[in-house]
Amino acid sequence: MKHEKRRFVEKGSYRTSPGFGDGGDWRERIGLKGGGPSTVITTKGILRFDSETKEMTLNAIHPGITIEEIIENTGWHLRYAPNIENTRPPTRAELRMIRKYDPNGFWTRNSIK
Repeated sequence: MKHEKRRFVEKGSYRTSPGFGDGGDWRERIGLKGGGPSTVITTKGILRFDSETKEMTLNAIHPGITIEEIIENTGWHLRYAPNIENTRPPTRAELRMIRKYDPNGFWTRNSIK
């Protein structure tokens, strides 16, 4: 997902999937089964959900990206992990799989910055 303010808004006008609603035990309160999302991977970093509050939290940054750049491109006060990691480049085996399942570069083309 392209990480930009217009996509990462504080509150959306509609939902394409339920996620964690207003946080905490929301899924349980409204009767949704399953654990909900675990990770969001963007063009700038990797975000995970706090186990109790279900708030999205920045956990890793892609090479060449700064925390400030991610915060600037997020539409709410983004929390981040105390020890933010740097994402590692894909292994050769991972690159082979990516090229196998995305031969035309639909997901991996360089047009997304």
